[in-house]
Amino acid sequence: MKKWFSVAATVVLCLALMVGVACGGGDGDGDEEEVKEVKWGIGTPLTGIYGKFLGIPAKRGFELTSERIGEFTVDGQRYKWKLSFEDNGWDAEGGMASATKFISQGGVNFMTQLGGDAGMAAQTICEESGMIMFTSDVPLEALGPDKPHTFAGTPNVYSSLAALFKYLNQLYPEAETGAGISEDTSTGHLIIEAVDIAADYYGIDWLSTEYFDPVGTTEYYPIATKIMDLNPDIGYVDSRQVGAMRSMGWEGQSFYGVWTTDAAGYCTWDDLWGHLIFFPHPHGEGLPQAIKDIAAEYEERFSEQYTFMAFYYTLQLYMLTDALQKAGTVDDVDQIIATLETETFDTPIGPVKFGLSEIDGIGHQFMTPVWILELKGHEGITQGEECYRVFEMSMEEAEALALEIFGK
Repeated sequence: MKKWFSVAATVVLCLALMVGVACGGGDGDGDEEEVKEVKWGIGTPLTGIYGKFLGIPAKRGFELTSERIGEFTVDGQRYKWKLSFEDNGWDAEGGMASATKFISQGGVNFMTQLGGDAGMAAQTICEESGMIMFTSDVPLEALGPDKPHTFAGTPNVYSSLAALFKYLNQLYPEAETGAGISEDTSTGHLIIEAVDIAADYYGIDWLSTEYFDPVGTTEYYPIATKIMDLNPDIGYVDSRQVGAMRSMGWEGQSFYGVWTTDAAGYCTWDDLWGHLIFFPHPHGEGLPQAIKDIAAEYEERFSEQYTFMAFYYTLQLYMLTDALQKAGTVDDVDQIIATLETETFDTPIGPVKFGLSEIDGIGHQFMTPVWILELKGHEGITQGEECYRVFEMSMEEAEALALEIFGK
């Protein structure tokens, strides 16, 4: 038996050497190292209205970007991303369930949770396990030196609103009052709290905000009527509410954080004319060619618009890939955090970084250039053509203004 093993081993060794020589690697100098996987768990809504408009586009953005990045090298070792997705329902229960599954069964290296409520629910398990987590906008109490593993990983509300209100002040200097309608979620409250502060900075009295259940509410006229009674000069309202308010005669300036062309189905294009969008979107003139190329590939593959959600997670994946390369490690969490806190990172829109420590106490807010869009659509338009970039601020300008308005 031992003799048979010796002969067999010799044959196998000879074959291996022959293959190595034939492939040009017989001396070992040309041997390629194994491509290892870096596992990323993404909790995202995959069903319902949140799945349609937010979660599924984000998932597709992640997947396409992972393919485009392909292999990357960190400290001489070749890697590729291994993405896993779980439905988090955009709520706290789903955030906790998906985070638990990722950590206990998936053995992921990093985590993303879409939705502030889901992110806050997942935060405890991520912090306790020492895992870096990126989430959507979360209240300031969810960030800080005592929560070093949590990052707000999409364009932040403070820089975006700072730019918006500067533009509003130029566009509509006579505005004196404002009011809004917002989802009753942690993200919805976070945005309104920031809107209130920015409005006050520019001398606008924020009169009131009506909050609604984002899942159960289907009729917006009762809520819109309450805001109409105040007749605000400016209003934080989305396409579902702006149509109701316009039908009742409101002529104020509307604005909201996000947009997809499909949202126009909730009202008429006349209702939306002049509506402002303050988070960066991959629409309008002046887009980097890299984003145009990604958008074209996305739209060809999925037969749907490359929206802000796909765009944000394109940036997130490029950002962390570059961060790992700059950190020189995929598993030294402290080194990766230090790199995220101090470096800038290459993405298809140029350099991005984390900052605003004077606001959140740790500097874990994702910073990008800020683009304000205005809607001027009409029937029969091509997706994205209704958006016009009317104002922009560099990452540095937006950060400085945000600190002036929101800094502690």
